[in-house]
Amino acid sequence: MIRTTQLRHRLQAPKLAIISFCALIVACSPPAEDTSQPAGLPSGSYEAFTPEQLVHAFNLRESEVPARDMPGWAPPTKVVVVVPEEWDIREERMAFLQAVAPGVELVPVRSQSDAVDRGVLADAQVVIGLGCSASTVAVIGPDIHWIQSGSVGVDRCFTNGVDAPETNAFLQENNVLTTSIRSMTAPASAQHALTIILSLIGGMDIHLDRQRAHVWGRTTTDVVKDANLDREFQDNTLLLIGLGSIGTEVGRLAHALGMRVIATRNTRTPGPDFVEYVGLSDEMYTLAGEADVVFASVPMTPDTEEMFDARFFDSMKESAYFVSVVRTPVIKWDDLKAALASGTIAGYGTDDLPQQDFGLWDMSRVVMTPHVSDYSNRYRDNQFLLYRENLRRYIAGDPMLNVVDLNRGY
Repeated sequence: MIRTTQLRHRLQAPKLAIISFCALIVACSPPAEDTSQPAGLPSGSYEAFTPEQLVHAFNLRESEVPARDMPGWAPPTKVVVVVPEEWDIREERMAFLQAVAPGVELVPVRSQSDAVDRGVLADAQVVIGLGCSASTVAVIGPDIHWIQSGSVGVDRCFTNGVDAPETNAFLQENNVLTTSIRSMTAPASAQHALTIILSLIGGMDIHLDRQRAHVWGRTTTDVVKDANLDREFQDNTLLLIGLGSIGTEVGRLAHALGMRVIATRNTRTPGPDFVEYVGLSDEMYTLAGEADVVFASVPMTPDTEEMFDARFFDSMKESAYFVSVVRTPVIKWDDLKAALASGTIAGYGTDDLPQQDFGLWDMSRVVMTPHVSDYSNRYRDNQFLLYRENLRRYIAGDPMLNVVDLNRGY
C-alpha cells in the first residue's frame, strides 16, 4: 500500500495547514484510473492497484478479444512458473499468484532446463516466465495454450535466429497465446536511458577519463574544450524514434527537465501533451535535423532491421547525440562507426551493442551499458504484478494484457 508521510513540522498558520493538507491528499491518493497522459509512478507498493489502475499506471495494452473467445482456451489446471534468481522466496511468489488462481496447480521451476529435467511441461496448459524462442517451443507439451514471456522483447519469435520463422508458424498454427511484460520495465529503462543522455551532454565519459589520468582540467588552459558539452536542458531538442512505453517515459522525464520533445511513430495517433509534434516514420530524417539528441526505442521487426544507417546519421546535426535501447540488428553498425569517426554525429549512448566489436567499444564519446537498462529494485516485483493480473484474466477468460501480434512481431 502507498503510505502517507507524517508531517514533520508544525504548521504556522491555518492557510498553510489547508494547503499542506490538500497537497498531502493529492500525493497519497492512488493513481487516477483515467488521465490524459502518463504522470509517473508513485512510491510504495503497487500490489493494491486495481486492474484498471495497473493498466493505466504502466500504459499496458489490453486485447480487444477476450481470452475465452480465442481458439483453444479453457480454464487451466496446471501452470509452470519460472522463478529465476529467487528460489529462496519461491513459496512467497507462488502464494502471490495462487491468490488469483484457487484450485490451479502452480509449479515453480528455476529455469527452462529445470522444467525439462523435472518433466513438468508435458501436461501444463500455461507457462509463465519462459520466452517464445525455438528452444521453448521444442520442449513445451501439447496442452500449452498460453506462454507469458518474462521479457519485453519477443524478437526470437519472429526474426532473431534461423529458427524464428518456424517458431512463429508453430505458435500461430497451434493457437498459442503469447504475451510479454511490455511496459512493466519502462520506468527503469527510461531512467537508465536518461542517465546515458545526460552523461553525454555533460561529458561524464570525458571527465571520467581525466579522473583516471589524474588530470584536474579546471584552468583556462586545460579545461575540456568540446562545443557539444554542457548545453542547458532548455536548449536541447529530443527526438523520440518510437513512442512506445519507454520512449514516452523518456520524453516525459526530458520534458520535465525543460527539453523540447518531438517524436515519430508508425501511426497518426496523437502523442501526450509534452510531445510538441508527432510525425510518421518517414519523417524521421527531417526531424533528425532539428534534434540535439535522438533516442531510439523501436521493436525488432523486418521493417526496422538496419533502419539506422548512413542516411539517417547524415541527417543528424554534427553536434547531436544518438542514444538507443534497440536490439542490435536495428542499427547498421559500420555506418554508425563511420559517423562517429568522421564527426558526423557527436556521440553515441547505448544499452546494447555487438559484444565483440571492441573497435566500437574503444571509440571516444561512446557510453555503453551491457543490456541492463530494465534492471531495478522493482524488476521482479513488477514482473510478477503482470504475471498475476494476466493469470487472473486468463482463468476468467477476460481480455489479456500485452498480447503479442504474431504477424506484426510485437
